Amino acid sequence: MNTPTVKCLVWEVDNSLWDGVVCDSTDGALRAEAVRALRILRERGVMHAVASRGEFAWTVAQLRKHGLHDRFAVIEVGWGKKSAAITRIAQTLGVDLEQVGYIDAEPLERTEVAHALPQVRCYAARHVDVLPALQEFRAPVGAVPPPTSPMGFAHIHAR
Repeated sequence: MNTPTVKCLVWEVDNSLWDGVVCDSTDGALRAEAVRALRILRERGVMHAVASRGEFAWTVAQLRKHGLHDRFAVIEVGWGKKSAAITRIAQTLGVDLEQVGYIDAEPLERTEVAHALPQVRCYAARHVDVLPALQEFRAPVGAVPPPTSPMGFAHIHAR
C-alpha cells in the first residue's frame, strides 16, 4: 500500500523551528536543520502551516524577525487544542487530513493530535533532519509523473 503524500506540514514552532518558547520571552536561535527541512520540503511542493501555543502577535513577530513569515500558508496561534487548529488549517487549504503531517517537540501535544486525528502523521521535532528522506515527503505532490531514473527506466507503479 502506498503511503499518502504529505501536502501540508503543520509546525509547532516553539522548540521545533527555533529554540525556546516565544511566550516565555526567550529569543531562541533558529534550528538550522529545521530551516533546511522547511526549505527542501517547500521546494518539493509541500505547504507549511503553524499551529502553535501562545500569543499570535508575538509568534508572527518572531517569524518576521527570522524572515520566515511568508513561508507559511496559514498561521494559527492560540490556546486551544492543536487538533482543532490542524483541522481548521486543513479545511482552509483544502487538504485532506490524510495528507497532513504535524511536527512538535512535545510528546503530549503529538499524542493529543494522534488520538483526535489518527489520520494525521505526527513527527518529533528532534527528527526534523530526516523528514526530507521519508517516503511521504518524497512522493510527487501534483499530477506530474515521477522523473525518469538516471538509469533511463521510467517508474512503474504496481497496482
